[in-house]
Amino acid sequence: MGCGQGALTRRLRSLIPDVTGIDRDERSITLARASCQALFPDMRYVRADFLAACVKPGSVDLVTAVASLHHMDADAALRKMADLLRPGGILVVIGLARDFSLTRAALIVPAIIGNWLHRASDASSRRASARPSEIPYQSPVIWPPGMTHRQVRRLAERILPGVHCRRRLYWRYSLVWHKPGAD
Repeated sequence: MGCGQGALTRRLRSLIPDVTGIDRDERSITLARASCQALFPDMRYVRADFLAACVKPGSVDLVTAVASLHHMDADAALRKMADLLRPGGILVVIGLARDFSLTRAALIVPAIIGNWLHRASDASSRRASARPSEIPYQSPVIWPPGMTHRQVRRLAERILPGVHCRRRLYWRYSLVWHKPGAD
């Protein structure tokens, strides 16, 4: 959900026979489709708002969302993701949270600098060898995220009983949930 240009969907498709990516950004979907045509011509990319997309409840084994939950109504999105899963299905979210407390400042400042240096180095090396038409498209960015780590954890625990929440580097968190009901 929120597949962007399809990097994760392509990796998953090398392991899983049926993968569909959904994103509301038209340019991202176009690039995702183009990048997998030769390797995985059967892969599906759907341009849609995930919350309005027609996907049959209980029809999916795995739902992933990487840096996309904060682009949606998190409550509605987590409920829909959970609803789409078959019993025993797995939901994995890598999200971005707002975290500007003074107690975290000692970790945040180096993270900002490290992230900025990494992006600047990566972008300059790509631009140095690329023609203007080859410079990569940047998927839409929403910053700062609307929810803090604590708010995300509380919401996830309310909607997904037994969810495993973990704080990660660079404002990230992970949510992993197994839908109950499978043998």
